[in-house]
Amino acid sequence: MLAASTVDAMLKAKGYKDDSLYARINQAVTDHLITKDMGKWAHDVRLDANDQRHVDDKAALPTEADAKRVVEFTKSLAMFLFVLPAMVTRGIKEAEQPKQAPKTS
Repeated sequence: MLAASTVDAMLKAKGYKDDSLYARINQAVTDHLITKDMGKWAHDVRLDANDQRHVDDKAALPTEADAKRVVEFTKSLAMFLFVLPAMVTRGIKEAEQPKQAPKTS
């Protein structure tokens, strides 16, 4: 459930605040914020959380492998949405700064 909440929070941080998490994931895909496959994975995380949140007696309890999978996705999504863009921005700024001539003794 916390992984789905994390996906929810990251989308909200990117400005996707309206409607359901389902709709916001789809809008993020439509807007090319995330890829279609990332959207599919985000929906899997959302649905896994729904099973637990709504106490679906027919749903199997999550396994350790399930937990690792959703944590890996949320970490990857954070890297894609926040870390990588920050690295690119920093790299562009560094490349735009005037080059200093090497100091000679």
